[in-house]
Amino acid sequence: IFHKEVLSVKVYIVDDDPDMVVLMTLLLERAGCEVASNAAGSEALPEIAKFKPDCVLTDLMMAQMDGLELCRELRKMDTMADTAVIVVSARSDDYWRQLAKDAGAAGYITKPLDPETFASQVEGIARHARA
Repeated sequence: IFHKEVLSVKVYIVDDDPDMVVLMTLLLERAGCEVASNAAGSEALPEIAKFKPDCVLTDLMMAQMDGLELCRELRKMDTMADTAVIVVSARSDDYWRQLAKDAGAAGYITKPLDPETFASQVEGIARHARA
């Protein structure tokens, strides 16, 4: 019997697309992650601080607070220094990857997500950021 490695990563998702939140939550929970989420970055900030995730996944393009702004706000918080921020976006060009990196993101995953590798990508980036 083959066992998938169970990930023990706490992940907080910020995305204003409910279908994406459901998909990412499902893939991550199936891999053994603990997941919480919010559709709005500004509302998510205090929740993220309480949840103390290993990693925050954020969409790039959101209405009130975009993913880059969320990333910069998290980087200002001492308690979030070891938290990996991963931008998940349909924008795949280097310009956006560089903006995300400059804002403090530890990684960048492009949509559409690959259900086979998504959870391990998240876990790999989160582990690398903590190393």
